[in-house]
Amino acid sequence: MQQAMLRVRTAAGMTALLGLAGCWRASRPAPAPFSIVRVSPAEVESGDVLLLNDSVTVHFSAALDPLSVTTASFSVLDQNGNPVPGDLRTGTNWVTFVPHCPLGPELDDGSFRPGEVYRLVVASYPRPDAVRATDGRRLAQAAPFELRLAPPGPFDGPGGRLPAPLRPPATELPFVLPSPEVPQQLPADAPRLQLHFTLPVLPTSVRPDAFVVMQLKHQRSRLAVRSARVISSKLDQLPGSTVEIDLGAEPRLHGGDGLADGERVTLQSGDMLSVSLATGPSAVRDLAGNEAFASGQWWQVVDGAALAILSWPAEDGGIAAGEDDWLSPGFEARSGMVRPRVCAEAGDGSLGLFRPQRDTVLRPGVPFDRGDGQLVQSIDGRFPFLAIDIGPDVRVRVEGSGSAVQLLACGGIRIAGELEFVGPGVPIPPLQHGAAAAELIEQLPLVLVAAGDVRLEGAITTVTPLPPTDSAIAIAALGAIRLAGELPYNTVLAVENAPGRRRSPIQGARGQTFATSVTFTPGLAPGARFRCRGVSPWRQIAPDRDRAVVRFEGVDGGLEVEWQAVPENPVEAGTPDRRPDRMPRPRAVHDGEWIALEPGSFVRFLIAADVGAGRGLPEFRQLRLADR
Repeated sequence: MQQAMLRVRTAAGMTALLGLAGCWRASRPAPAPFSIVRVSPAEVESGDVLLLNDSVTVHFSAALDPLSVTTASFSVLDQNGNPVPGDLRTGTNWVTFVPHCPLGPELDDGSFRPGEVYRLVVASYPRPDAVRATDGRRLAQAAPFELRLAPPGPFDGPGGRLPAPLRPPATELPFVLPSPEVPQQLPADAPRLQLHFTLPVLPTSVRPDAFVVMQLKHQRSRLAVRSARVISSKLDQLPGSTVEIDLGAEPRLHGGDGLADGERVTLQSGDMLSVSLATGPSAVRDLAGNEAFASGQWWQVVDGAALAILSWPAEDGGIAAGEDDWLSPGFEARSGMVRPRVCAEAGDGSLGLFRPQRDTVLRPGVPFDRGDGQLVQSIDGRFPFLAIDIGPDVRVRVEGSGSAVQLLACGGIRIAGELEFVGPGVPIPPLQHGAAAAELIEQLPLVLVAAGDVRLEGAITTVTPLPPTDSAIAIAALGAIRLAGELPYNTVLAVENAPGRRRSPIQGARGQTFATSVTFTPGLAPGARFRCRGVSPWRQIAPDRDRAVVRFEGVDGGLEVEWQAVPENPVEAGTPDRRPDRMPRPRAVHDGEWIALEPGSFVRFLIAADVGAGRGLPEFRQLRLADR
């Protein structure tokens, strides 16, 4: 009887507790969905037309995880579904797409083209790469936004009539071509003059007859302008434009309306040139249609100076490594110098290139075939490779039941097959942005570390089931992490804490992962010795140039420089012809050497250097091809 009463009381107590729990759950408000609040400018939501240089900003209901904003999760697509180039800027709770401004007179070389329709797509639930809030909530389902662009020709906007569908910057700066404090230098054999205006220039107003170039010698002679074009334009914190006017390889006197009929002129060292602007219908104008005011513009012709045909790295910096051999240790451009891209956390590379040809098992302390018939083994749980390349249809099984495992690469890591991990997980460690990479590496059972890029094209899997609160794998890269394959849940993705990056270093669908930034240790690991390689982008030579001189700036000893040139692609204009039978062997070159080039061909630099711990890293400031 007493036991029965006890059971009744216990049941009643449990019922009361469940009732209280139900009341507590009912009283706890559900979190508001993470959503888009509004889009600016207002023309996007109202369906009105945008101008070619209008930025589009999406405002969210909560603070953003900036690493969730990528070109895959936030993109503008044209009518064929192709991504539109542009820059992404991320704030606390907003993302802005900044289009590239058109520079050509047809206004068709920017991100947007007149009269066309685009779609702004923001990835949302249920996509695994959806834009996320800082608390992990994925963006609620969001429909694409339609962007309708104004047609070509003059535009009647709310602020008045504009000469073209381009929005003038909101600034009180006057439209001026300011005069430099001292005469600018002009190489005699490359007479191209650059004019820097204080506001963006209307591209349709930049024509040869807008500029008056005078040679001041024994008598004033007007020179013919062969071509004029806008080469840069900014609409952000530093508005302005740069216009280049070319007098041609053989300058000529202005022959009235027939500019090509004038007498040939020889520019000599000591000559002075002046530039003024035409007025009236031929005037250079800003985006609002105002004429430019110009003060004195003077150039002194000199010998021994030159305009750059190719300059590497370019002003925008960036990683100085090519696609040809991206797995090898490479170079990077940073703080005005190009140097090997290395970090101590990536190991010494003593196990060489790991490129297995068949299924392979990695166990700490047990020899294995690295892919070329040579047996190597780890140092405790560390596998210090030069690079890692797991090809398709190859499975690499990593057994780390007894100790943590680190797969290290001085270059890049590619996983096109499968990397399978056998081992337990651990509770997800606290992730503090900007923390030391070495601390994160010691906290997880399996860590992949690369001084270069990591590219996942296949799958990384775990055999041991993990609780929802645990993680087993981290990927840390000094370069970029590019995801096009499968990752285990709760994988930690760590990239360099590098402020000012123009694009997210984590690209592709991330799924249920945790992204963070870390700080790598600059320099080489003790005992490291290997070779670094880098390749500049292809640059096209002007059709009036058939040779150039190589100039080194700030180049250390030990750096090997080669050059390579190919013709233009006959099928796809504006691109190099990279067919194997058209690719000549790179040739070594030294400072001050002349090289012969086919007009209109493409050229690039290749650099290499042997690096070793305990000695300085080779570096350079700039490599140039110049006119003289």
